[in-house]
Amino acid sequence: MTPLKRWFCLALSLALAVTLALPAHAVEAAADSFASFLIDADTADFPEKSLNVVLYRRNGSGAFVSDDSVRYSCQINRVAGDATFYIQPRTEGVWVEVDYLSDLNGDGTYEMLDGESAPVCDSMTSAGTLEAWNGTDHPLSNGQIYLLSAQTLRERAQAILQERVSSGSSQYLGLGSTTPNLDSMLYFVTLHYVSPTTKEEYSLSYYLQLFDSVIVPSDVPFNAWYYSSVEYALENGLFSGTGKDSFSPNSAMTRSMLWVVLANVEGATLTPGEYWYSGAQSWVAQEGISDGSDPNGAITREQLALMLYNLAGIRETDPIDHLSGFSDRSSISPWAEHALNWAVGQGLFSGGDGGILNPRGTATRAEVATVLRQYEQLVVEK
Repeated sequence: MTPLKRWFCLALSLALAVTLALPAHAVEAAADSFASFLIDADTADFPEKSLNVVLYRRNGSGAFVSDDSVRYSCQINRVAGDATFYIQPRTEGVWVEVDYLSDLNGDGTYEMLDGESAPVCDSMTSAGTLEAWNGTDHPLSNGQIYLLSAQTLRERAQAILQERVSSGSSQYLGLGSTTPNLDSMLYFVTLHYVSPTTKEEYSLSYYLQLFDSVIVPSDVPFNAWYYSSVEYALENGLFSGTGKDSFSPNSAMTRSMLWVVLANVEGATLTPGEYWYSGAQSWVAQEGISDGSDPNGAITREQLALMLYNLAGIRETDPIDHLSGFSDRSSISPWAEHALNWAVGQGLFSGGDGGILNPRGTATRAEVATVLRQYEQLVVEK
């Protein structure tokens, strides 16, 4: 494929990606196409996303430099868990190409590499392995089903990401030196076929995004300090999202939300009531974790500390003063001092810039997810 045609295919094939990217166990919709592509995964969804992609080509010295960009909307096939992609040619001569779209600096813009006459992509072999394209297209047999696993894709992506951030490597882009979260990678899988009669080339293209265990909502950036905490909270059923594809990490955590989360932490059996939080409200009051008042009020950091202190069943006072280094210690409410001292000592809370604990500040959903993860790993598991 010529460089121009390959780049044009990225945008031109988007309509096909929307139509033909199929959910798990779906019946093939395009029976008269030259190949089928099916997804089998523990969890999958297919949102429409806006992408900004920058094309990198080699300059006269052989280094990759940005050359062109395109912005468009397309369907992303997001899967989590042990996913497998099934490819079945319906004619001879079909071959599979995989491009890796990286976001090295976490700015939401993806990088795609094009090596002019030697494209920087992978080709899938008949054994389901991926090899760097070297001019061999590895045509697949008509009617045979080929398996491409998420594990295979992720292993190749990890190696490619490392190359793109390593100075002196063949794919170095100079956009960062730290290997980004592998979840940020987009896989652009294209099934190719050239008609022996008309010599015209056809392609079916699919965007894949792979998650290890749970699909993380789009409003949680891959490079956010709280990404792994949100992933942990979702994976362990402590939190749920606020919408179909949202977590609202920077929104205030309400008291009712926290009651439900704490009930999830304890695996409590709740009695349904008038409101979605009624069972958790009764449970926290009964257990002495909270008085159950003001369900719609935003939780403060010191209130969060006190509820965790009560949840852990702490009765003794920590003899060590862990609060002495905070410049705003005097703003801690008297009823929260023991709880905050314990929480800081356990590593659940830390101060911000200038040694500020901000005890009466509102705790966001991202902050609560982080504290809960720390609580489970440093308090419960210990």
